[in-house]
Amino acid sequence: MNDRRLDGKVALVTGAASGNGRAIALRYAREGAAVVCADIREDPDSVGGGGSDARTHDLIERSGGRAAYVRCDVTDGGAVAGAFERVFELYGRLDVVVANAGVNLGVYDLTDEPFEVYERTVAINQTGVWWTCREAARRLIDQAEGGRIVVIASVASLVGSPSGIAYNASKGAVVQLARTLAPQLAAHGITVNAICPGYVRTAMTRETQGTPELLDRAVASHPLGRLGEPEDIAGAAFFLASDDASFVTGIALPVDGGYTCV
Repeated sequence: MNDRRLDGKVALVTGAASGNGRAIALRYAREGAAVVCADIREDPDSVGGGGSDARTHDLIERSGGRAAYVRCDVTDGGAVAGAFERVFELYGRLDVVVANAGVNLGVYDLTDEPFEVYERTVAINQTGVWWTCREAARRLIDQAEGGRIVVIASVASLVGSPSGIAYNASKGAVVQLARTLAPQLAAHGITVNAICPGYVRTAMTRETQGTPELLDRAVASHPLGRLGEPEDIAGAAFFLASDDASFVTGIALPVDGGYTCV
C-alpha cells in the first residue's frame, strides 16, 4: 500500500533553500511530490539547514525523489513567472504552491525605521507573495484541476509582536491576501490558506537564539515551552496540501506553541 500522500503531485516552494521553505520542500518530496525549489540562492543557510550543507533539491534527489532548483527573486514579477514556466517545462503540471520567501531586516520603532528597510521588507514579504499568488492562480485556473496555495505569514500578522513595523505590517497583508483570494478561487477548486508560525529555529531568529535573554523571553512566550522547528511548519504545510484539507480555505493557521492564545 502506498502511504505517500502527495504521489503524482507537483509543488513549487519559494524560499526553499533554507529554514521553513527547505523543510516544506523536503516533506513534500517525502510524501511523493516533485518539488521545484525556487530561491534567490541554491545553498542553505547554516541555521535551519535541515541537518546538511547539501542543497535542498540535491537532498531530495539523493533520497530518490524528483526535484529541481530555479533561481527566483520574488520581487521580480518576470522571474516569478519564469519559475512557473520552468515547473511546466519539467513536470507538465502544477498542484501546490507555497509562497514562503520572506525576510526580517531588523526591529525598529516607526520613528526610527529607515524607509529602505520598510521598502525592501514589503517588496519581499508582501509584493513577492502577491506575484507568487497571482502566477499560481493564473496557472491553476488554466489547468482547471483545482490546487492548493499556501502562504507563510507569522504570528505577527495576528497579534502585536516585537518583530518590527515593516515585518508585522507585511505579514498582516499576507493573511489578508489569503483571506481575500480564497473566495475568488473557490469556484475553481483552489484553496488558499495562510500559516502563521511562532518563533522558529531558522536563520531569521538567529539573533534571538544566540542571545540568552532574548531566547529565554521567546521560549517563555510559547506555552509549550520551546521554539518551533521548521518541521513543525512543514507538517502544517503538508496538511494544507493534502486531501484532508480539501474543505479548508481562507484560514490563518497559527503554528505557534500557543503564542497567540496568551
